[in-house]
Amino acid sequence: MKILLINPPFKNVLMAETPKFVNENRGYNPPMGIISIATCINASTNHEAEVLDAQLLEMDYGDIKKELERVKPEIIGMAALTFTLLDTLHMAKIVKEINPNIKIVFGGPHATMFPYETIKQDAVDMVVIGEGERTFPELVENIRDEGKLRKVNGLMFKDKKGEVVVTPPRELIQDLDKIPIPDRTLTPYKKYSSVLAKRNPLTTMITSRGCPFRCTFCDRPQAGGKSWRARSPKLVVDEMEQIKNLGINEILFYDDTWTMDMKRAEEICNEILRRKLDMVWDIRTRVDRVTPELIELMKKAGCHRINFGVESGTEEGLKTIKKEVNLEKVEKAFRICKKVGMETLGYLMIGLPGETREQMMQTIKFAKKVKPNFCHFTVFTPFPDTEVWRNLLEKGDKSVAECWRSYAQNPTEAFDPPTANEYLSKKELFDVCNFAYKSFYFRPSYILKELSRVRSVGEFARKTKAGFKMLVSQEG
Repeated sequence: MKILLINPPFKNVLMAETPKFVNENRGYNPPMGIISIATCINASTNHEAEVLDAQLLEMDYGDIKKELERVKPEIIGMAALTFTLLDTLHMAKIVKEINPNIKIVFGGPHATMFPYETIKQDAVDMVVIGEGERTFPELVENIRDEGKLRKVNGLMFKDKKGEVVVTPPRELIQDLDKIPIPDRTLTPYKKYSSVLAKRNPLTTMITSRGCPFRCTFCDRPQAGGKSWRARSPKLVVDEMEQIKNLGINEILFYDDTWTMDMKRAEEICNEILRRKLDMVWDIRTRVDRVTPELIELMKKAGCHRINFGVESGTEEGLKTIKKEVNLEKVEKAFRICKKVGMETLGYLMIGLPGETREQMMQTIKFAKKVKPNFCHFTVFTPFPDTEVWRNLLEKGDKSVAECWRSYAQNPTEAFDPPTANEYLSKKELFDVCNFAYKSFYFRPSYILKELSRVRSVGEFARKTKAGFKMLVSQEG
């Protein structure tokens, strides 16, 4: 049996958090979720799974139809993300028009958050709820036997009568070492790149899942579990070594908090150094999960940038979102990085609940004060099943919750993702966000410093193009 996992072209992406010019210039990262699932299918079944990254290949639907005719899949799987749902559903409809007998399986964050709304979409036959590395291979093995399919945990599907069947939930995968290393050769892996990369081509890696912290804006604990689970240091470096042997030069670690277990982080770094692995990489973490010694060790092992979730430049903002850090800790983390020569990026949000325009401007001012190499500003969005979302419900404001659910039931281009700020309209919030980007990146001192750090013509071209897009952007 042939299975095709598709990353569809994105034509109708909802702009909820970030100004359009930011997303236009980020480059392409590999769709590691479906690559991992395809790897598991190929490793544990006698069926063959392929991956089509139509976004990377800039394919139109005519190109995709030709690919479907070549592969002739019986099952097609796609990751459903809320902001790309329209494109994913459109892709599913095209598949059904070509061959209505092809089974369409949706997984991913949106399908897990809204499984009932997802399964009721005409073109969707099955929904994988939660982590798919075990569920999807079992689905493939049993898809021709409805009785056996009912015994596959973590699944929702339409039976022969069109009735929705819900199986028991599947437990989270506790031992991540049992998941095979993703087969990156399933896609044109040398074509992935980033505007911030030092050494394209690049790839992404996830070495841990879940988060024990309870930031009010974050939906990750719901999506990845309350407990933190991690791969062993040896297997992490095994994967890095495999990546290096493919000719990939840079890794973006997409763990929410790569240094959650700082001893494990040290072990990974020491194993990289022991193997003399020449690889550039960056991580995401919190300002309270680093030490001067760890940062220095990470730099020696090839880490060139730490991406910190700063979120707010005011003490009030940090308390509102329950970040459990203060501005002093934020400043300390950036000072340490600067002393060691570690590049930094700060994630910050505009328009927190209760935040005034003046406080938003303080956040922008604080970003300049700590002097990260890069800043990523977003407009605060109350995502489903976050604490902010639940607080709005408790206060009697059902509009936010209902708008997300209504969109999940009937996705349309007219959907306008909500904000949660009492003082500024959505347009005003995006105006402030745009101002934040231009105010931070177009300081003469910043431009001169970044130009002095450029090491190649390609890096200069990427950053110049991104800067030009930012400069001419007039959107709200």
